[in-house]
Amino acid sequence: MIRRIRRTLLGTFALGLTLGVSCEPTQGTQDSVSLPPVETVELPPTFESVGPESYVSKVKNLLTGLGPTDAELQAVRADEQALTGLIDEWMKTPQFQARMLRFFSNAFQQGQLNRASLIEMAPDAPISERMLGNIQSSFPLTVWQLAVVEGKPFTEALTTERFMMTAPLATLLSFMDNRHTSDQNRGTDYITSTNPAFKFTLSNKSGPIPLEKTLDPQDPLFMNFYLPAAPPPACIDPLTYNRDTPRLYQFLFGTVVASQGVCLQSFVTPSQFADAEYDSWRMVTVRQPKPGEPATLFYDLKTMRTGGELVLRVPRVGFFSTPAFFANWATNTSNLARVTVNQTLIVALGRSFDDTNNTQPLALPALDKAHAADPACYSCHKTLDPMRQVFRQAYTLTYHEQKDPTQTSMPGVFAFDGITKNISSPKDLALAMASHPRFALAWTQKLCYWANSSPCSENDPEFQRIAAAFESSGHKWKTLVRELLSSPLVTGTRNTQTFADQGMTISVSRRDQLCNAMSTRLGVPNLCALGRAPGLVQLVPSDGFTRGGTAPILATDPSLFYRAATEQLCRTFADYVVDSTVTGKPSRYQSKLPDDAVRDMVQTVMGIVTSDKRYPTLLQILSEHYAKASKTAGITATDALKSTFTLACMSPTSISIGL
Repeated sequence: MIRRIRRTLLGTFALGLTLGVSCEPTQGTQDSVSLPPVETVELPPTFESVGPESYVSKVKNLLTGLGPTDAELQAVRADEQALTGLIDEWMKTPQFQARMLRFFSNAFQQGQLNRASLIEMAPDAPISERMLGNIQSSFPLTVWQLAVVEGKPFTEALTTERFMMTAPLATLLSFMDNRHTSDQNRGTDYITSTNPAFKFTLSNKSGPIPLEKTLDPQDPLFMNFYLPAAPPPACIDPLTYNRDTPRLYQFLFGTVVASQGVCLQSFVTPSQFADAEYDSWRMVTVRQPKPGEPATLFYDLKTMRTGGELVLRVPRVGFFSTPAFFANWATNTSNLARVTVNQTLIVALGRSFDDTNNTQPLALPALDKAHAADPACYSCHKTLDPMRQVFRQAYTLTYHEQKDPTQTSMPGVFAFDGITKNISSPKDLALAMASHPRFALAWTQKLCYWANSSPCSENDPEFQRIAAAFESSGHKWKTLVRELLSSPLVTGTRNTQTFADQGMTISVSRRDQLCNAMSTRLGVPNLCALGRAPGLVQLVPSDGFTRGGTAPILATDPSLFYRAATEQLCRTFADYVVDSTVTGKPSRYQSKLPDDAVRDMVQTVMGIVTSDKRYPTLLQILSEHYAKASKTAGITATDALKSTFTLACMSPTSISIGL
């Protein structure tokens, strides 16, 4: 492989830690001299091809979190092309789904939320941690279903009007759709504005009421809900709420906020949704109402649980109209959706608005003349403002339905990299991006970042070949994964322009990769959620994204903080796999069988198969470590084996990508 060798003082210190070399200063003498700081030196790149032991391990770890088997390694040793077939098999595993869901979440910018991010869109809706998880997981699961399970073109991630939902999430979307907020921050409740007599009653005195009766408009008990426990003493049973849909929504989720004139004390009651319903996903089509058709009522729990369609006023199309995306990229009266459309372009086509886009739009609706008066600003605003208008036309500043005729009557224009089209809806924007010549290049690059922790050179003939293969396949996601991960761009088996330009990055495993890999290899679900791990894992950097950043955030270097955090994490993992009774199952590693444990640590934790020439040396290192630790005064056999596990867990093959 091509390696650009960078020597720095920090790099030397980190190397010393890795090798166990003391970095303490030597005793000074009168003849001691101060050495100047070591400067960064870049040596000319040289190419050295990578062997199957390295690249098969890298590719399988990327796709599944697991190390290769002897049979898999032998197959690729015999025939390099066998890797393609192995990739197809690895893409059939449940571990591949976990890896892709995390990639989709980051690539489509659906994560990094907190409950405060949703206040403006849903000010009266209590957002639990489970609901927050649903909001962030919905679109990654949608892409998985469309692109992997159904084999649809990957462009449908931009144009889809079908989304994976749970019953609680569908209820939230319907409630948000009912509570409209205008650009002037004026509110409208569609249910109560069309039915001023709307009310509901909560009572413990009435006795159990079947939910079917409560939700049947023809039943005398319509909108009468049973409270399993009496309301607070200061509240008079029954509690009747007039024209108050927020408290009805709150009641459905088990919390009712105090209300003037009804009950001046907040209280909790069992939620209408069981915990399991937050994990029960199905595809739901979202469409806008036909003329005269009502939207879906949020309290229609039967539809929320089993319906295949939601009728909502707010347009929901592709990744850029989800609550998660909107929560990440909120707008205001000064920004007016510029950030939203810029992030949309970054996700879809891997580019941001800047002065390098020389495409002249067909028209200039919504051009901000105050900013565009400066020629330096005009080059950006001439394409940014007309394209952002499609968001202003469809959504208010809080991402509710736009009803201002000034905005709804003004269409937008898509103008980017030589393509210009009139657009009059979010669907039009989605179609323009999905058909853009840059789509295949952008997503090949995003996957390259994921695989190599660094970009590919887009002028590299091999990169262009893969993007062309992706496009000619009808944008099949599995084709892109197969072509890229079997390519020398990832494997390093042959020289490429990318390696000549920037060398090969060997990266640390980041938070989700590390947690997923260790859980998978050790057979303990959610290892990073156990014991002290949740606090420690926050010190390990995670893949992320930033406002205006076309490249993902990918920490690649083993900083001292990373080393300290991973050491403590590995020590915590040891508590659950060495002589452990916590899980209720026989412990994977038992101090009464140390030789078996050490062999498995090399093969499973470090991912080194017995036919790998490194295997005997690593087995010897761990065996000697255990023998020395177990003979140390005050150290039990259990602690000695935990120390040995920690050493294996912190090895380069365990916590890096690319060796």
